[in-house]
Amino acid sequence: MYLEKSGGISTLRPGDHRGRPVDPDHRRHTGSARIALREYALLMKQQQDQIAWTRQEHPHQGLQDPGPRILQQAAQSGLLYTSQGFPLTLARGTYHLHLSVTETTGDALAIHPRLVAGEEGDPDIIDRIATTTIQSVSTNHILAGEYIFSCDDLGSYWAEVDFLGSKIKKNDLGVFLSITLSRFPLMRVDYDECETVYGKPRSLRAALIFQEIDAHDYLHLKPVSSLDGYPPGFFEEQDILKVVETDYQERQLRIAEVVYTDSPQDLFRATLKNFKKGAEKQIYEENGRYILPPEFAEPFLSECMAELARSFELFHAETLKKYRIRYARPKLRLSLGSGLDYFEGRAAVEVDGQEFSYGHFLKAYEKSGYVKLDNGEKLFPEKREMDRFARILNRIPSGEDDEVQLSFFDLAMLDITAGVEAPADLMTRIRSFYRNLNDLNQAPSTFSLHQGTLREYQEYGVQWLRHLYEHRLGGCLADDMGLGKTVQVIALLRLLYSGDPHGPTLIVCPKSLLYNWNLEIQRFAPELAVHIYYGPGRTTTDVSDTWNGVILSTYSTIRNDIETLKDVRFSTIILDESQAIKNTAAMTTLAVLSLQGEHRIALSGTPVENHLGELYSLFRFLNPSFFGSESHFMKTWAKPIQDKDDTDALQDLKTRIYPYILRRLKRDVLKDLPEKTEQTALIELDPNHLATYHRRREMLFAGLQGEIKQKGMQKSMFMILQALNELRRLASIPEADAEYGGISAKREYLLEMISEISETGHKSLIFTNHLTAVELISEDLNNRHIGNLVMTGATSGRQELVQRFQNDPSIAAFVMTLKTGGTGLNLTAADYVFIVDPWWNQAAENQAIDRTHRIGQVNPVFCYRMIAKETIEEKILHLQKRKSQLTSSLFSADSEGIKSLTENDIAYLME
Repeated sequence: MYLEKSGGISTLRPGDHRGRPVDPDHRRHTGSARIALREYALLMKQQQDQIAWTRQEHPHQGLQDPGPRILQQAAQSGLLYTSQGFPLTLARGTYHLHLSVTETTGDALAIHPRLVAGEEGDPDIIDRIATTTIQSVSTNHILAGEYIFSCDDLGSYWAEVDFLGSKIKKNDLGVFLSITLSRFPLMRVDYDECETVYGKPRSLRAALIFQEIDAHDYLHLKPVSSLDGYPPGFFEEQDILKVVETDYQERQLRIAEVVYTDSPQDLFRATLKNFKKGAEKQIYEENGRYILPPEFAEPFLSECMAELARSFELFHAETLKKYRIRYARPKLRLSLGSGLDYFEGRAAVEVDGQEFSYGHFLKAYEKSGYVKLDNGEKLFPEKREMDRFARILNRIPSGEDDEVQLSFFDLAMLDITAGVEAPADLMTRIRSFYRNLNDLNQAPSTFSLHQGTLREYQEYGVQWLRHLYEHRLGGCLADDMGLGKTVQVIALLRLLYSGDPHGPTLIVCPKSLLYNWNLEIQRFAPELAVHIYYGPGRTTTDVSDTWNGVILSTYSTIRNDIETLKDVRFSTIILDESQAIKNTAAMTTLAVLSLQGEHRIALSGTPVENHLGELYSLFRFLNPSFFGSESHFMKTWAKPIQDKDDTDALQDLKTRIYPYILRRLKRDVLKDLPEKTEQTALIELDPNHLATYHRRREMLFAGLQGEIKQKGMQKSMFMILQALNELRRLASIPEADAEYGGISAKREYLLEMISEISETGHKSLIFTNHLTAVELISEDLNNRHIGNLVMTGATSGRQELVQRFQNDPSIAAFVMTLKTGGTGLNLTAADYVFIVDPWWNQAAENQAIDRTHRIGQVNPVFCYRMIAKETIEEKILHLQKRKSQLTSSLFSADSEGIKSLTENDIAYLME
């Protein structure tokens, strides 16, 4: 049976060994060949019945688009051949279709589909067909060379796989991938230059395309769905289900499903209806396009243009000049006076050479949605630009129309077309900071360590820290875990203390890192004076303005002694793991914010873990006037971004914080770091375990529904947390429950894995959220005579345990709670990591993995996330992926916390 493909159509036809058509009788064969030939005969009869006249003229044309079942049967029976007569072999196992993106020359990209071995697939076969053209021959089969592969369902567009190979420009990648992934939802994208991030669904907004005014003065327009970065009409024309946004600065491909919310057609009809009774009868509608007669168009636009500008994104609005209507982007003009944190001055708005005072322009816009130009035209400014002005400028209540106030930190958001006039000293300060920030790569290196040398990216990090220090501005070094944030700070401190007395530097960190900081300073900067302010023997007299060195302390110590410490003037305050102050109302945060420091630095691999309120808390420490009041921050930034998915506000926020947060990822700067392989291990629970879990789930869910209905989400949060944590514990370690008397599947899986790994001389890190699990896993390992160490929140002497794990070959495993072992520790002796149970915050899991995948690691690292099938853990995994877009957009820090769960999320987890 010969398999051919031409013009996007697959054809299966029987033939003899010379390729001549034959009409086989399946009854003369046996076994799998008989089954395949009978299936072929039945399908041919169905095809002939549908288009009998074609088959009568060409009886041996063959079976068109034969489908996956007959291809599978023919391949398994050895009957399948290529059109050239070469036998086709069915590759063992299953395979996945990926889209490979590679950079060529200039801004060009090469795109081609490729196969990846899946479950029980053969990687050697993939290597043999690596340069062979791929052809799809059914919804579930790919032809490459002399092999036919079973693959994921390709859907209705399966025949288009052959046309995916292409060369495109970088700027077109988002559009190309959006079309491709909408047609092939299961396809993965491989692009070494960008990380693939799956975000929450993107909501489209309504748009209007003003297509033309024809020769008879009829206005043609079309309501469509729109999203920034995609051409108007794109979503309807291409039936888009997924969008891919490229962020080459963050080196990310962000993939999200598309949500078609309000129908643009319905929204436009509603506008017509509100304008005039019976309006729809006075216009023409044709395939989603509206044609407005001239006697209707002019009064309609005159009365409704402001509403259209508010409700729709407008395209090709220059078409409306005939109606003396302008739709344009206004430009800001500023004349500022000097100031320390805030500048006051005058603002004007310019459109095509005509200038208005900002106050006059704003009042007219707020009243009627437009501003009257000198030539009598009505100017409708772009709403998003007016929203932007509101984010940047604060009007002075007692001032004149054009008097405004803005912060030094707002300047980064000004469009390059904005004109700014200011005194020479102010312009010098602005240029010195922002322009020199872009030239740090060219600055000569003046940094050194007592031992070792800084890597190139670390040199840049110290340059950046010094730049902020010289301008008396705070910043957050947010490098990926394992990139050496500590050593960059120590290099800066060596520079600061190399000349005149610098005064006291306070470093605040979790207690697990206190002595690690001391060791690192002794190693890289032994000349620095260090005092550890911690423990029962500490005295407040040890901390004074006159101390010319480093003071190490913990967050709890600062909180307890703040009444004394708030009077000390520190030259520099450094917060390690600064997410400790993410809650503005917490006593620890209030204490840290009470400290006096001329310069402030924060260190964190995850500056924002759950919501934007944590960003406000961070900048309250770094640069107190950065965001103004908390209520202003919530109104201007948090609510538009988190509640309304305002991408313009998100982009402005990124621009605003960009100079003050430095984030590098390991994959970008450590090209020599060994590969890290992450996989999910789905653990099947035994029937008794699963039955115990579901009985408790149903009981807890029933109780929660009543509690939430009676008290609401916020007042029920404690009970929600208890219920969810109990389900997580039951899914993972049911031994703690008297109802279950067996050994959990996770313990059995873990024990077998660690036994095998330890026999080959490798070490493992095991992270869990439950103390009971720590004890049971350690006990299991002891029973197998596998050397192991344990660390929980109650463990003292942590540094000694770390050193023993790193250096003692008899210790094969380190078992610890995620919160205790997930930050600050260097555990590169391990090259296997097991996350026994998922945490709400995936960033916490990533931090745990980064204990070993960091500088100093020489072996490939293998990470296993253990997920109990058919339980809350599978759903947590889904929520982690669905809810990571916000922080990923800001810092590439993927995370989500329980406090941001909605009522729908709770129902999803518990059902």
